[in-house]
Amino acid sequence: MRLALVGCGAIARAQHLPALSGDTGFELVATADPHARPEGAAARHYADHREMLAAEPAVEAVSVASPTGTHFAVARDALLAGRHVLLEKPPATTLGEVVELQRIAAAQGKVLVASFHAQHNAAVERAREILEGHPPPSSVSIEWREDFERWHGGQTWPWQPGGFGVFDPGINALSILCRVMPGTEFRVVGAHLRLPPGAATPAAVDMRLAWEGGEGNAAFEWRRGGTDIWNITLRGAFGELLIRGVRTLLRDGAVILPEGPDIEYDGVYRAFRAAIAAGRSEVSQRELRIIEDAMTIAAVEHGGEPL
Repeated sequence: MRLALVGCGAIARAQHLPALSGDTGFELVATADPHARPEGAAARHYADHREMLAAEPAVEAVSVASPTGTHFAVARDALLAGRHVLLEKPPATTLGEVVELQRIAAAQGKVLVASFHAQHNAAVERAREILEGHPPPSSVSIEWREDFERWHGGQTWPWQPGGFGVFDPGINALSILCRVMPGTEFRVVGAHLRLPPGAATPAAVDMRLAWEGGEGNAAFEWRRGGTDIWNITLRGAFGELLIRGVRTLLRDGAVILPEGPDIEYDGVYRAFRAAIAAGRSEVSQRELRIIEDAMTIAAVEHGGEPL
């Protein structure tokens, strides 16, 4: 299936392009980005996604990997042009934008998939299987800390309105939580955000969640330097599960699934291809709803050093 990639920034170069060079069921024939051009790609390049849509009638699917604030407009244009759409996380700036894209996709008879790449890890799927048949965990603890410069060096859009700040990586943790607890309705019962000088979005988030039969906390942080920490601990009738570093799973302190290879984006594109084959859109609103609820009730602190 012929596919176009919109957005040729860091995430596209590091993850999307390598995945699309493999056996995912897609042929990359075009790219679009007003600021960057992929090096070494044989695909035709356009400065504007609308120009690309008009010039490439054979393109059947569009993958949107541009900054989050552009997702709605690009996806809307692609759907209205009769293309299936894959959205990089976060899927859009607001929940309302996601709902509208779902409406357009249904009206056009096209497939819309909101991808959450962290879900495509064997450790996450194994944890989901263990939790099946048990009551929801009684407690959950999430620690998600990253070096900003390592992943977003030189970028300013994450700090602008609609840029999500540290919720941009934090949504990966929420997507894992929603994947392993698929039937659970989460409530945000407390949140604290820290905004660096001049930023409209947070560099640090502390959040408390509650659900029927349990409660949990999540700490997201963008910092200078340090080792990346991506850990989720779940406790309940099944014992204690630790999804460590996204790709390793421990049960009651013992490794039951060692770290596997990074195949997240291969999984993203295979899932997109399967959804198209089934004619079934797959859009989760839960992760974005948690973020919007946290932003609504949060206590906000301004200060600290700029990143």
